[in-house]
Amino acid sequence: MDSSSNWLVYLLFIVAGLLVGATWSAYQSGSRPLTIFLALCAAVAFVGAVFWMMGAME
Repeated sequence: MDSSSNWLVYLLFIVAGLLVGATWSAYQSGSRPLTIFLALCAAVAFVGAVFWMMGAME
């Protein structure tokens, strides 16, 4: 992995973390569909960051 794409991995991890926080907030407010949607988005961002970090998406 070249150093120019390192910031994309960090950005994806940050987005995944923010989405986890939004998921928890939606869960506490009782919005089940939004909770599911945000959880899926967080999982996709996290998995994308891990795969990119491993070099599988290059």
